[in-house]
Amino acid sequence: MDKVLVVGGTGMLGRPVAVRLLSDGFAVRIFTGHPDRARRFFGDLVEYAAGDAGNRESLIRAMDGCDYVYVNLKGGPTKGDFLRVERDGSKNIYSAAKESGIKKVVQISEARADERHIHFIQHRAKVEAEKALAASGLTYIVLKPTWFCESIPLFIRGGKATLIGSGKVSFHFLAAADYAKMVSECFQSSKADNKSLVVFGPERVSLTDAMQIFLSIVHPGIKISRLPMWLARLSAAFSMNAKLRAVVNLMAFFDKNDDTTVAGDPSEADAIFGRSTTTVEEYARMYRQIVKG
Repeated sequence: MDKVLVVGGTGMLGRPVAVRLLSDGFAVRIFTGHPDRARRFFGDLVEYAAGDAGNRESLIRAMDGCDYVYVNLKGGPTKGDFLRVERDGSKNIYSAAKESGIKKVVQISEARADERHIHFIQHRAKVEAEKALAASGLTYIVLKPTWFCESIPLFIRGGKATLIGSGKVSFHFLAAADYAKMVSECFQSSKADNKSLVVFGPERVSLTDAMQIFLSIVHPGIKISRLPMWLARLSAAFSMNAKLRAVVNLMAFFDKNDDTTVAGDPSEADAIFGRSTTTVEEYARMYRQIVKG
């Protein structure tokens, strides 16, 4: 049984990947700084390796006996944190994987992470990590998804749904379960080897419409409140909260750029994996079933 080391397996996007790998017959080892917290999600279904991507020795120990590595690092909110975690941490992983004889590394990036947008530190960190992976000599695949359906509930807090900016820009929302299937296929086939692939969901929906669809199914009593971008920028400028500043800067970018104008072409990923099928409405219904029973 092939074993995958999942770096970043406890977050919103990492957990679905680990679950899919298990269901497809892989053994999974979760690399985490908090094994006890990870165990709450997976129990005895997976192995656990304690460590940090900044510690190369802990990575080498974690890779012992593994065939593949999946990388899902999340940096921020400061410039230094994005570079330290997503760029430098990724480089440590690639170096350890090379030394450990790992057969393949699959890395999550972002559809808009390219040279045109490296003035955004979130994108720059990913672009530099991708370059390092391509130059590492490892067999690799970089998956560059657009907006995830799982991001929609994040706009809802305390019984309120708040949208920063106009919400008019559209994206091909992608369900994490569909993405996880692609990741698993990367370890089962060589069709995507040494490629960087933009991944879209099945339909183009504005952020406002996506939220309205979700709310109508999951929280029918909640209406969308809008925070104008100028006010969000002003609040962020005077805030000492680095996370808020990072979120507002990113939302300002998304308020003017959809994934068809600033992302790459998803046709190659579609040809290899097939276009994902879960719509925003289908995701919302699955979410309601899971959360509300």
